[in-house]
Amino acid sequence: SSFVKCLHSVGRPLPLTSPLNNNWPCDPKKTLIAHLPERNEICSFGSGYGGNSLLGKKCFALRLGSILGQREGWFAEHMLILGLENTDTGEKRYIAAAFPSACGKTNLAMMTPSLPNYKVTCVGDDIAWMKFDSNGRLRAINPEAGFFGVAPGTSRKTNPVAMDTIQANTVFTNVAATSDGGVFWEGLEKEMDGDVKIRSWLG
Repeated sequence: SSFVKCLHSVGRPLPLTSPLNNNWPCDPKKTLIAHLPERNEICSFGSGYGGNSLLGKKCFALRLGSILGQREGWFAEHMLILGLENTDTGEKRYIAAAFPSACGKTNLAMMTPSLPNYKVTCVGDDIAWMKFDSNGRLRAINPEAGFFGVAPGTSRKTNPVAMDTIQANTVFTNVAATSDGGVFWEGLEKEMDGDVKIRSWLG
C-alpha cells in the first residue's frame, strides 16, 4: 500500500500521424499531469518537460511526498540542504533553506567557500524530507538521486561545481549541440572557442 505507481507517456505513439513539435515527442495541447494521492499514483501525459516526465522529482518527492508525510508524521519541503564544516575544528552544521524558483537555490547549495578552512557539502538542492527524531532534533534527507536543473544561466562563473558535476553521467535535453561534441545554452557564450559551431535542437 506504500508503493507509489508512476506512468509517463509522451503522448505521441508510433507511427506518427503528424509532425513532432520542435522535433521533440510531446503533445502540448493535451498535456495532463495528475496526482492521485488516495491511490498513490502519478500519471503524466504529453509533457516534454523534465520536471513533469521525471516523475520521481516534484511529482513524487514534493507533491505526493507532502501527502505521505502528512500520513506518516513528517513533511516534504521545497528546500535545499547544505552542510557547512569548519575544517580546523571539525564542527559541522546543516542548513535547510527555502527560496522561490529561479533565484539561486542550486547555486547556494553548491557554493564554493571563499573563507579559508571552510568546506561546503551539497546534500540536496531542491527537496527535503524532514522529521524530528526521538530526541526532538530535526533531521532531513534528500529524497532524490542526482540533480535536475534548468541550464540557461549556469556557467563556470555562476556555478563551477554544477559545471564539474555535469561532465559525466548526465542527460541533456533541449540544449544545443556544438561541433566539438559538447553542449550549449544561454550563458556559455564567453566560455566557448570562437571557431565552434552551434546546432540547436530544432535541427
